[in-house]
Amino acid sequence: MQTERESSLTQKEKLFLLTKFVEDHPEAEIQDFYKWLYYGEFGMEESSLIMTGRQSIPELHVVLSEIKKEETENTESELIWEPMGLAARFVKVYVTKYFHMDCPVKRLVNLLERSPAFRGARMSFKLDWNLLKETALELRPELTRRDFINFEERINFHQLPAMPYTDGYAEKNPFAYRVVSQKLFFDYFPEFEDNSVFHPFSGNESIIG
Repeated sequence: MQTERESSLTQKEKLFLLTKFVEDHPEAEIQDFYKWLYYGEFGMEESSLIMTGRQSIPELHVVLSEIKKEETENTESELIWEPMGLAARFVKVYVTKYFHMDCPVKRLVNLLERSPAFRGARMSFKLDWNLLKETALELRPELTRRDFINFEERINFHQLPAMPYTDGYAEKNPFAYRVVSQKLFFDYFPEFEDNSVFHPFSGNESIIG
């Protein structure tokens, strides 16, 4: 199963993941598509902790405080994880749901720290971006090719910068999360693996998380 998990997705499988993301998130803007794709190829950018001023606070304490906040507000994702991007390298893990499944928070922090070793390639990202762009234009007719060109020019796309989610997307998707290597996550938690998420046409069906 590990070999299949690490293999690249077919074009059909990528289109399935992409279509599901676009349809599940009508609030998503081009920048959110980019962020989702970026996370799937490269994981969480290490600079994000610095940008938010967290470098002086241990990541474990940050995660625990996020869990405490969501428990106080009685908010929790229904999913423990979901796929990110089209590269199938990383998954988004919802920290409060993860914690309530009796999974150790220290392990999640460890996976986060080890995940940069599994970052993908710029060329793969650009190829998947082209696929995303063409598909999004079909699924979201209000978007235009010029909209994508304007976005690429605004962010200096050839440098592939890390970008935040838009405020509108973040508001609709408020749950605390960490993005970690898919391989590492399922090596430690094989009970959560659902191969049908990435290979939906193999004949078996089940629900994410």
